[in-house]
Amino acid sequence: MNKNTYLIFMGLFFLLCFSLSGGVWWSLSELEAVREEYDLLESERTSSVAMMETMQNRNLDLTEITGLNIDNAVSAHDAVEFYSHVRQAIEKNNMEVISMNSDSDNDGILSLQLQGSYYALAHVIADWRVMPFASRINSLKLKRDAGSPSNTISAQVIIEAMMEGK
Repeated sequence: MNKNTYLIFMGLFFLLCFSLSGGVWWSLSELEAVREEYDLLESERTSSVAMMETMQNRNLDLTEITGLNIDNAVSAHDAVEFYSHVRQAIEKNNMEVISMNSDSDNDGILSLQLQGSYYALAHVIADWRVMPFASRINSLKLKRDAGSPSNTISAQVIIEAMMEGK
């Protein structure tokens, strides 16, 4: 082998070594980012599971948590306004609506089945508490989805609002 061929092979060898080293360094940095994200999600899942287990067998008096919102003693103008505010709070907090049914006798009662994270549901309830008219949560049933790897829950909610002329 002559000297030029030898230099070309050596250059290609060093280029190969350099690209392999760079690939390993990049892969390790990506792996570290994924590990950090996994640790964050795992800690959120663990806290959600612990919270759901403590609440699972507890019989809560919902009147303190979800009682009539007297601060907003104004009545809703109509069912559309009521449904609109309820729906906005759900969409704002990225909850999924499984079903939404109104009472045929009373427009001020809405039955919902929701799915999403426990924290999103807490924010939805907080948003419902500050609607511009009197409202309350009549019933709330939570169920943890056992097959879900995250903190996903299902909730059955019956929410009531004071309507004008009722």
